Amino acid sequence: MTNAKTIDVNKLNECRPVFSLLSQFIEFPNEELMTVNVKKELSGFSHVEDLIATAEEMQNIPLQTLQEHYSTIFELNKRITLYSTYYRFQDSRERGTALAKLKMLYEMFGVELESSEMADYLPAMLEFLSIGEWDQERINDLQFLIDVIEDGTYEILKQADEYADDYYIKLIVITRDSLKSVLINK
Repeated sequence: MTNAKTIDVNKLNECRPVFSLLSQFIEFPNEELMTVNVKKELSGFSHVEDLIATAEEMQNIPLQTLQEHYSTIFELNKRITLYSTYYRFQDSRERGTALAKLKMLYEMFGVELESSEMADYLPAMLEFLSIGEWDQERINDLQFLIDVIEDGTYEILKQADEYADDYYIKLIVITRDSLKSVLINK
């Protein structure tokens, strides 16, 4: 018997600020990132100490250094990418189908991607989880997105073992833990 999981819409809605901050901190660093009051944004949340500590650690690093480090981890490293379907499909036709399905999912829930973003870009998917409009009746339509995030983050962690203590990799672990918190075993 399989251990089926379903999405708890209330927990997903409660985690919107967490997904929003994860999206911002996993994205290419900018000036705005350096001024986010993480403690204020996450006040009242339990189990977010790791996210607060990691975000504050990153905010104590000069922006240019943070940008260079981001490039080293995600842009210049052929093994680690934030494009979650790439690990499973590389540049195959199946990846195109998965990207189209994600894009349709966003539109179904009232979110439009910026023209330059690919639908499987981890920060974009996390941002979608922070702003999408859903209800209990349509919540299971999000399962594909959550599966793509889980697969992609798993592969990042598998490929990034030499970066295990890196703040970006810590954010990936926090992303996985946050997703797990919105799933219910059935």
